[in-house]
Amino acid sequence: MSTQPDTHKPVDQTGGWRVLAPFRVREYRLLIAAVTLSIFAEGMWSVVMALQVIAIDNDPASLSVVATCMGVGLVAFVLVGGITADWVNQRTIIIAVETVNLVTVTVVAVLGLVGALRIWHLAVAAAILGIAAAFFFPAYSALLPRILPAEQLLAANGVEGVVRPVFQRSVGPAVAGMVIAATFPSLGAVVVAALFGAGLVLLIST
Repeated sequence: MSTQPDTHKPVDQTGGWRVLAPFRVREYRLLIAAVTLSIFAEGMWSVVMALQVIAIDNDPASLSVVATCMGVGLVAFVLVGGITADWVNQRTIIIAVETVNLVTVTVVAVLGLVGALRIWHLAVAAAILGIAAAFFFPAYSALLPRILPAEQLLAANGVEGVVRPVFQRSVGPAVAGMVIAATFPSLGAVVVAALFGAGLVLLIST
């Protein structure tokens, strides 16, 4: 019996670097870069929002109201977001959501810079961002199988699994804290808007 390897058997080109295989697809590279910026912006926003509320009205109840608005918006529309992702072009959804994020945070930043920002503005903005998040990630998850082969989906999900906690819970809040400590909350909102804007440019380029 021959012990020679089967030369006709396909060779695994990725080897131990299989997790990087999705990055060979240009559309995925642009998409995950946009998602990373969006997650980074969300991480910054959590701190910007809190410190902006404190700057306007140093009342824990006001902060609770604003934070609750974001959570309610997300929970109330998460099912709708999932259904919409099944029926509407996913790329269109995520571009629309990122546009909404950009406009919402830009309005907050401008109002803050001119001294016209109020708690109810932040509550409405938080609700809008929560609703937007309910549409964004179902559409992102539904888009992945359209741009990547099935064998690369697990690796792509793993990348997001790393990006989300790192940028949303660590890097984003830390950067927001440093920016606001050196300046003021409204400038933090400007940075968040810039991140959403950069993400939108990448999404349009996909």
